[in-house]
Amino acid sequence: MKHLLLRLSELDARVGDELRVISFFDVLLQNGTDLERLLLEASRLAECPVGVSVPGLGVYRRVSAGGGALDGPADPGARRHELVNGGEVWIERRGDAYPIDAMLVERFAIACAAVLGRGEPAPAFGDPALVELVLGSAADEAGRSRALKLLGLRPDRSVQVFAVAGDASGLGGRVARLGQVYGVIVSGPPWPDALASTSSAVGVSPRVPSASAARAWHMARTALRFAGPGELWGRVVHWDRLGGFALLAEHLPDEAIGGCPDVAALDRLAEAPNGDSVLATLDVFAASDSIRQTASRLYIHRSSVAARLARAESELGFPVQPAEGRARLTLALTLRRLGEHPSTAEVRRGA
Repeated sequence: MKHLLLRLSELDARVGDELRVISFFDVLLQNGTDLERLLLEASRLAECPVGVSVPGLGVYRRVSAGGGALDGPADPGARRHELVNGGEVWIERRGDAYPIDAMLVERFAIACAAVLGRGEPAPAFGDPALVELVLGSAADEAGRSRALKLLGLRPDRSVQVFAVAGDASGLGGRVARLGQVYGVIVSGPPWPDALASTSSAVGVSPRVPSASAARAWHMARTALRFAGPGELWGRVVHWDRLGGFALLAEHLPDEAIGGCPDVAALDRLAEAPNGDSVLATLDVFAASDSIRQTASRLYIHRSSVAARLARAESELGFPVQPAEGRARLTLALTLRRLGEHPSTAEVRRGA
């Protein structure tokens, strides 16, 4: 508290603490500060981490008391204030709040809103041309760096990249349609899977520096090939959870999948009467521990599950309940999913 009051007293000794805070932020705005400078000065004034999040603009910044960039979500006990143009700011003070904190976070919010409002941030759906330039492999390093700057992303800022088949409007970030899917670049804390539309399939890259977004886009598109209805893989698939399965998607030719006897057997099952229910049962069984658990997830009797598995085994030609049979079934279902979503070359807009 002593350091904070000393810093405030340096601003203007003639007025009270609250007016000094107002003066502090007003001077920053009058000098044309940008968001990074504003965060740095606010963190130094508050002597604790501060941050701003505006999902509609794809903005998320969090800095330490010294102004260094921080990853991850804000402290749950952070003091927050909404922005007039959407989003929020916060200060993360540990222990008791300072008497000046309410005014500090309020003026911080006003200043952030002013800085974001006068700039040229990406709109809710981003700038498609810039997103395409960042994610594509055709741009050189200088072009990609310039595009990142225009999107408000430093080259060392960590981001996640998503490949989305379906509705991408609820994800925030910078978005562009690239071929048959949407590419999404999001900075900030780890992205919660629950944000995805229930009608969408999403491939998620690991967090990488934004300068490596093109590589992350490749990972996200690879993960997207596994995504879809069912429990084995689900609608949201993270590349870093694929393990060795990623090698199948990246190196196995599409024609080899079509020639797999187990995949052909699954196709025959799908085309037969009630084939959808049999494949759905196989999918849940591969993701479950037992017939009992499969029946519980499907809300049917165990005898119905057993009958469907027996029908599948007669077509597949192997038992699915032993460990090796379950592994073979999982591989067959995965290959069939990959066959439904064949690999593509570099995706271009309008392809």
